Amino acid sequence: MVAIGRYDQAALAEAYRRHAGAAFGLAKRLLVDHSRAEEVVQEVFVRLWNDPQRYDPDRGTLRSFLLAHVHGRSVDLIRADTSRRRREEREVRQQADAGYDVAHEVWDMALAGH
Repeated sequence: MVAIGRYDQAALAEAYRRHAGAAFGLAKRLLVDHSRAEEVVQEVFVRLWNDPQRYDPDRGTLRSFLLAHVHGRSVDLIRADTSRRRREEREVRQQADAGYDVAHEVWDMALAGH
């Protein structure tokens, strides 16, 4: 971690070699999406590179630090997805409750054609 703090790319590569597999496994298990899991792992390692002083060895190992951040970021994405789906469902229900306005739809289609 001292070397990463000095922006030693080889040190970051070694940390990635040691811990990326476990980090990816956790993200994949939570997100059930290969590409999103890769993105989360990349984001966590980029954060480590950009802000290495956030890691406090007195609070645990680098592995536990990385896994905690992967977990937190994955949960944030899951919550955002859930909120977005609920918002979209609510909007669909509101539109359905408001009724279908044929005149408005025809007007929108006419404007789109120009």
